[in-house]
Amino acid sequence: MDADLAVVLASLIHGRSVAALATLHDGGPFASMIPYATVVTGAPPRLRFVTHVSGLSAHTRDMRADPRVCLLVMAAESGAVPPQAMPRVSLPCTVEFVPPGHPEHDLLRDTYLARFPHAADYFALGDFSLVALVPQSARLIAGFARALTVSAADLAAALGAA
Repeated sequence: MDADLAVVLASLIHGRSVAALATLHDGGPFASMIPYATVVTGAPPRLRFVTHVSGLSAHTRDMRADPRVCLLVMAAESGAVPPQAMPRVSLPCTVEFVPPGHPEHDLLRDTYLARFPHAADYFALGDFSLVALVPQSARLIAGFARALTVSAADLAAALGAA
C-alpha cells in the first residue's frame, strides 16, 4: 500500500467514531451501529477496534453466537463527492469478548474511555461487555477507481504509524 493510501485509511478510521456493524442474526444479515476506539499493540502490530456493548442488544447476542462480523467505516457525506466515490473501508473481523481480569482489559477499557469518557458509568452495569473486533483484512475504497484489499498486517502498520 502506498503512503497516500495509508494516509487515507488512517484518516478515515481515526477521523470517525462510529461504524456500521454487520452480524448474522438467526442465519440472516443484521446491521447496527457501534461507537469504537482503536488500539494497535504488539510486535508484529495487532489492530483492534474496541467497543462496549449491552447484552440487551441484538448485535451482542449475535456476536456471542457467531464471532464473524464486518465493520464499515465511511467518510461523512459532503455533497462535494458523489456517493460512489466517498472514502470507505469494510473490515471483516473476529470478535473477542474481553472480561474483567483479562490481561488487556484495563488497556482496552482505558482506550475506549479516552474517546468516550461519558461511557464510564456503563462499565458499572452488569450487562455490558468490552469487545475487541480484530480485523482479518480490509477493503479500502479511497475514491473513484481507487480500491484495494489490505492485509491485517498492513492495516495495523498503517494505523499504528498514524
